[in-house]
Amino acid sequence: MIKLAIFTTSRAEFGLLSNLVDTVIQAEDMDYLLFVGGSHHLKSQGQSISEIKEKGYTSILFDFLEDEDSEAALTRSMGSEFTQLVELFEKFDFDYVVVLGDRIELLPIVQTAIIYRKPIVHLHGGEVTMGALDDQVRHMITKAAHLHFCAADAYRQNILNMGEETWRVHNVGALGVDSIVNEPPIPKEDLFQLYGLDSNIPSALMTYHPVTLEFNISVEGQIDNLFNALDQYPLQLIITAPNIDGGHDMLFRKIQAEVARKKNYIFIQSMGIKRYQSILNYVEFVIGNSSSGILEAPFYKIPTINIGDRQKGRIRHPSIIDCDYAVDSIATAIGLSSDPVFLKGLENMEYQFGLGEAAGKIMRILRSVRIDQKLMRKRLEFPHA
Repeated sequence: MIKLAIFTTSRAEFGLLSNLVDTVIQAEDMDYLLFVGGSHHLKSQGQSISEIKEKGYTSILFDFLEDEDSEAALTRSMGSEFTQLVELFEKFDFDYVVVLGDRIELLPIVQTAIIYRKPIVHLHGGEVTMGALDDQVRHMITKAAHLHFCAADAYRQNILNMGEETWRVHNVGALGVDSIVNEPPIPKEDLFQLYGLDSNIPSALMTYHPVTLEFNISVEGQIDNLFNALDQYPLQLIITAPNIDGGHDMLFRKIQAEVARKKNYIFIQSMGIKRYQSILNYVEFVIGNSSSGILEAPFYKIPTINIGDRQKGRIRHPSIIDCDYAVDSIATAIGLSSDPVFLKGLENMEYQFGLGEAAGKIMRILRSVRIDQKLMRKRLEFPHA
């Protein structure tokens, strides 16, 4: 029996990890422990722990993240997380530590796994997001991890270029696609009725996160420009909550003020993965700077208006319309998203992040690996010039 310790600290990565948990549950030779911490516990993030409870998963809670927008609060949170991780690693027995992505709260988990000599499985490594601190974090986890499961061949090559041994690195596709392929969407009328939306009015989905390595324009300036550009188009706008990164308090205030001013805007702190992926079937486009607009929205062959540098470096589908932070640039991108010629060009677009088989591939590879000296001793492997 292979037991996975799966750690989730945010609603975004849980939506992807749930596909792996569901697959493990169906397996006779695997088991899991789901450790739930970070922003799942915060009211400002919709207390997404409720979604985990809805799914009926067996979960172990660890609550460490202070709900305060400051570097000091985040650093104190990491200290608290370390203390709680010691108790978890001492109390529970498991074979692998599984983490996904690039959230800074994952670093204490990875460091503790190193100390306790637990093999680290990293999902969605090798990606590049030049505008965010997450980029550094993701690559730090890559250098700590013993096995890598990435979403595309280009990302696999990035990991190999960092000196990781070939046998450790596997392109399995994006985990988020598993549920898209395998589960039917919630019907439009049911979903729109749930949120008080008019199913006859064109809708768009907005997710905008702080750009933590942007020095040329303030967070306030970014979101003001975005709303000013959206003012030019009569859309029903569905807005989801920004991540807990530096500057999120400002974004929250601006979003709440705009929603109070606009009858056709709604704010949903946490949709849950099923409702989020379902609504992608029914919107005209997604807008903002979220990874979901780059990774998942292209599967639906709908436009993504990607603003600024937060996702700079990721693989681009033809459906991605990049623009800068200026009002005119954003407005032009919104206009292009409804251009018949542009939309016609997306009909035969080839999706680059797999066919919805990621969780099964991960499990097959884990079954083939032995936890031994070869796995645990990391070495650098660079191609000879």
